[in-house]
Amino acid sequence: MAAHARSRDVALIGRSASTWQAAVAALSGSTMVGFMPLLARRLYADGLSAPSMLFWRYDLAIVALAAAALFMQLDLRRILRGGGWRIVLLGATLGAAQTLCFWESLKTLETSIAVLLFYTYPAVTLVLDRLIVKQPIRPVAVLCIAMILGGAALITLPGLRGGTIDLRGLFWAIPSPLIYSLYLAINSRLLRHYPPLIGAGGLFLGMAITFSAIALFLGLDMPAHPASWVLIVLIALGPGALTMTLFSYSVPKLGATGFAILANAELVTVVVIGTLVLGEEITPGRAIGGLLIVAGIVTHALARRDAAHAPKSAPRPIPVGGTWKTKVS
Repeated sequence: MAAHARSRDVALIGRSASTWQAAVAALSGSTMVGFMPLLARRLYADGLSAPSMLFWRYDLAIVALAAAALFMQLDLRRILRGGGWRIVLLGATLGAAQTLCFWESLKTLETSIAVLLFYTYPAVTLVLDRLIVKQPIRPVAVLCIAMILGGAALITLPGLRGGTIDLRGLFWAIPSPLIYSLYLAINSRLLRHYPPLIGAGGLFLGMAITFSAIALFLGLDMPAHPASWVLIVLIALGPGALTMTLFSYSVPKLGATGFAILANAELVTVVVIGTLVLGEEITPGRAIGGLLIVAGIVTHALARRDAAHAPKSAPRPIPVGGTWKTKVS
């Protein structure tokens, strides 16, 4: 019985450590994605359209991921024939759709409105987990999501007060959180069967295929200056290949809702960059909103840790064949 208890404790410690590693991966990747609006803004100023920027991001990232897969001696053909094609299909459809919806909405919709609509996706993900996979809704998850939504509202409130709603932008923005929530829900189960590098490569390959087709149809914008090429490479490697690898590692371990909550570190990064780099004003509302988002993330992380370390019910003896053995409930 003692040996069984020790093995159970070792397994529990291993799961806890794996969860924290996944949480750190999710936070790191989301922080890098928080730099995307600043980098994309500069590329737009150089004349690149959103589809062209995304084309360069995914096509250059897939080259880096393919090189890494070859270095790791992964048999890509065997993996694709064995079901890996489903990851590519997911990237080409839902992955490309949610990305295009968000970035296209920013063209005509006030940034604050687009961001606030998109950051409803943790709540949508929670509902989908309940409706589709019948996962019970934990009160602490509801509390954390409410804190994050409240923080996002406070951060975007100044823009909402003076902004006007453009119907074209609203058309692009409304589907984005639902598509992204479905994308997370499917990935949280599909990617469990593949190494993170395969998940990242498959998703980006699908997105690269879609945006290459769009570029052929709409035309492809070329960066006009060497500095723009540097930004493109940075986007492809940092918020691109590396972030997607961290995503593919963390989502299966955290689940769709867990990842959706932690990924809101992206919004905090956007606020910090806007303040330090773009000189945006820090208002009490924005400060409180940022703190609410951080508090929601930390509360969720601590709740997961406490759940992982929660003791099992005490062993109780039961009579079997006239002797007493121990049964663990």
